[in-house]
Parts: sequence; structure tokens; C-alpha cells
Amino acid sequence: MKKLKTLVLAAVLSLMMTACGESRKAAEPEKLGEKFEKTAVITMYDREYTAKLRRGGADIWECEFTQPETVAGLKMTASGDNCRLEFQGLEYTADRSVLPEYGAMPLITGALDAMIAGRDISCTEKDGKLTETGIISGQDFTARVSKGEIRSLEISDCLKAKFS
Repeated sequence: MKKLKTLVLAAVLSLMMTACGESRKAAEPEKLGEKFEKTAVITMYDREYTAKLRRGGADIWECEFTQPETVAGLKMTASGDNCRLEFQGLEYTADRSVLPEYGAMPLITGALDAMIAGRDISCTEKDGKLTETGIISGQDFTARVSKGEIRSLEISDCLKAKFS
């Protein structure tokens, strides 16, 4: 009986030590700065775009596409309930509620706003790298953060953004 207890205890200790090998742990999300200005290479459904993103404050975003050539110069500005699109001298203003909820810009800026606010974000750390996760418009997102700067964002396997 004593040998059986020793064997069971050794097995349990062995399993516990193996589980610790992953070295993932809960961590505090890194606070992203409220002023945000970065260039993002965005891939959505196998199409690649490059855009400059600027945050002017809570719920104020400007996005200007630079690549590909077919959309270069398209500028989207969202502020409060309004969204303004500018392209080759044309302007269009709309209520934000009529724009697609699952468009690249609402998803990206919504995820960034959630991270900046620290709202409903989970965080893990592994090998000194932070991974922050959350949900935007019913879609899961995962972001890699280093030294208070977002490096990449992935939303439900359909949208990826790398920031510089």
C-alpha cells in the first residue's frame, strides 16, 4: 500500500511538472497610447492593403490607404456617429450605423479602441512576448504587443494586420 501511494504521488508530481513546462501565465495587458499613428499592412481574404491609421481621440479615427494603387488616396474619417469618405476629389458622408460592421476598418479600429481602453481584454505572456485577446463585433481577435506598441492583429482568421 505504501509503495502504491508513493507511485501515485510520483505520477502526480510528474504530471504537474510537465504542465508547468509551457510557461504561459496570465499577465496584465500593456497600455497602448491613446494617440495612435501607425502604418498597417492589412490582409483580408487574400487581398493586401497598406494604410496609415491615426487616432484623434476616443472614437475618432482616420485611415488613408496607400496601396494598392486602385485605392491609394482613399481616406476614411470616423468621428462619433459620422463617417466621411474622400477619394479623388469626391466626398461622401454617412451615418456610421449604415456602414458594414465587419469591414476592415471598423474591426481594426474597434479592436484597437478596446485595447487602448483595456476593455474586456485577456492577456498571456510567453517568452517575454504578450498576446492580448478579445472580441469585437462578435469576432475573436488576437494581438501581439511589445513595449507598449502593437505589432500585429488577427481577427477571426479572415483579417491580419502588421503594424510599423
